[in-house]
Amino acid sequence: LADIETLRGIGELFGLHPLALEDIVHVHQRPKVEFYDDHLILFSRMLHPEEALRGEQLVIVLAKSLVVTFQEQPGDCLEPVRTRLRAGKGKIRGAGSDYLAYALFDAVIDSYFPLLESYGERVEELETEVLTDPQPDSLTRIHTLKSELMVLRRAVWPKREVVNSLLRDETAMISEGIHVYFRDCYDHIVQLMEITESYREIASGLSETYLSSVSTKMNEVMKVLTIIATIFIPLGFIAGVYGMNFDPESSPLNMPELDWYYGYPLALLLMLGVALGLVFYFRRKGWLGSGGGRRRK
Repeated sequence: LADIETLRGIGELFGLHPLALEDIVHVHQRPKVEFYDDHLILFSRMLHPEEALRGEQLVIVLAKSLVVTFQEQPGDCLEPVRTRLRAGKGKIRGAGSDYLAYALFDAVIDSYFPLLESYGERVEELETEVLTDPQPDSLTRIHTLKSELMVLRRAVWPKREVVNSLLRDETAMISEGIHVYFRDCYDHIVQLMEITESYREIASGLSETYLSSVSTKMNEVMKVLTIIATIFIPLGFIAGVYGMNFDPESSPLNMPELDWYYGYPLALLLMLGVALGLVFYFRRKGWLGSGGGRRRK
């Protein structure tokens, strides 16, 4: 497309409108269709899933007896059409140029379905990860998925208006018998739109699910720490009481149990009993372990 002289020569050879050549050179066109006196030009977007949704513009020029395509670089999704042309299979050889234009446009649309299938697998993997074991980079991958689905949405949605224009506007370049094929393209586009929107909604919900999972996980950690701290609070109180430096010989009220023969073991047993009592109480309330099913008021 950077060879302006070659493009100009192609335009003169096939009688393309100068404005059409100008649109062909500008490769960031929105998918659309332009009608001229003796030809129409269909702009579409081809995506390359192996390179993170790197897209390129495909231009299909349709006249009464010819089809000319322009693309930015080698490599595309049109090889099935070339194979059918070489093999002479089906009606692609015997039908007119409008059927060939349909076959090219349909090949672009069909290439989106494997891409969406791969996105469906990514959505399922992220959903499982977020629900079971959310990772620190999960949110980043969710946002990356949402942005890529937005690119896919911008590539799919305008194609519906393109097909609508081809079916609605009467043109001599497309015969009545080919309309049924473009209506089939329209159905595929609607299906792509529905799948893309559903994945975008799921991806948007995954962000909230991730935050909820992280919050739940943090709450569980805080609950365990709180239970541990609650158990040790009375133990610390008991240890603090018996750590006071009052002399039992000065007064019979100054901790007489310090002179007991079994005073120290009894203090340890008291601490152990308090700790076990709290653990049992927390378990009965369903705050610890699997005792939630036996919760009592």
